[in-house]
Amino acid sequence: MIDILVAPGIWTAFASLAGVLVAVIGVAQLDHARALASGLRTLPSRWGMTGRFVLGHLAALPLASALILLIASAGIDGMPRLLLATVAFAIYLYIGVIIPRKPVTARQQEQKRLRRLTPSFVAYVRVALAGYDPPPALLERYLLRPDDRYAPMQRVVADALHLVRDHSLLPFDALRRVARDRGCSELIDVAEALAQAEAEGSDPQTALLAQETTLNQVLQDEFRQMIERRKLYLLALAALAVVGVLVQIIFVIVMGSNVMGRF
Repeated sequence: MIDILVAPGIWTAFASLAGVLVAVIGVAQLDHARALASGLRTLPSRWGMTGRFVLGHLAALPLASALILLIASAGIDGMPRLLLATVAFAIYLYIGVIIPRKPVTARQQEQKRLRRLTPSFVAYVRVALAGYDPPPALLERYLLRPDDRYAPMQRVVADALHLVRDHSLLPFDALRRVARDRGCSELIDVAEALAQAEAEGSDPQTALLAQETTLNQVLQDEFRQMIERRKLYLLALAALAVVGVLVQIIFVIVMGSNVMGRF
């Protein structure tokens, strides 16, 4: 191990690794600064994602190579060699693939949660509008009691109020911009209807009711399909278990007959 530390060029490799890590941190801070400037949590651009993947691979390769070099130089064999090789591969996957894709996966998970929360948000807006609540008070009241179950939608509303205060936008127009930024089509449709009604001074109750009914039906159908898929998975597992038991029974019968035949 000491020979590795005094090998020619090893400290240059460490310095290069440190530079790559600094570049990764810089890219993350640049995305954060861009989001703060726009007031929205936008995804990295195509070139930004390419840069994240390149930097991720550049950071993962030296770390994984260091473990491989340790295995080769120390002469590790057997199970420890396999474990270290697995750790090196896991480090490469995590730093080179998983970490660069975190913004995309986080956005996809947020879109799924927003899709499930949209019917309840529509119901809340309909009740609030029926009580003649102005849009700013309606949105602010939605944030009065923070709840982890509604956190994604509450973040959307909080970002919309932030745009209203900083850019002097109409409340539902700000909500439409945030919904477009999040990329949830169901929420975008609701925000479009609210913004259009706000601009025209009309009542969006009819459109909201139709969207709420349609979305509830779609979510119920998707839930039924998920239950059916899980039933098929359970049936497949049960069939595999039955086949395994039958194979074991046949094996015992065959081996038992062979043993009895010797006597």
